[in-house]
Amino acid sequence: MTIYSGALVTTCPTINTAASTTLLAANPNRKLLIIQNNSAANIMVGLNNETLTGIVPSATNKGYVLPSTAGANTLVLKDMSLPSGAITAYQTSGAAINTIVVIEG
Repeated sequence: MTIYSGALVTTCPTINTAASTTLLAANPNRKLLIIQNNSAANIMVGLNNETLTGIVPSATNKGYVLPSTAGANTLVLKDMSLPSGAITAYQTSGAAINTIVVIEG
């Protein structure tokens, strides 16, 4: 198993209510991506610059639902599975969320 040894950048972007929000800009050099949902709400994460319209996946709303449930609330992508487009997110209700942790390397 290859160990990642590059520089990591950690951010906690704000996800607005009922709006597709960009978490990370496109990056063709990504080697590692970790997104952890530490909020009380489920969110959807788009991995290829999608403009999300909700948290239910469909043919036109493509993304991964990241639940608020501990143990299932983390998305880890590394090596060949990494998307190079912008990473977006969506949450349906409540106040804006700023407890999402995004680590990119």
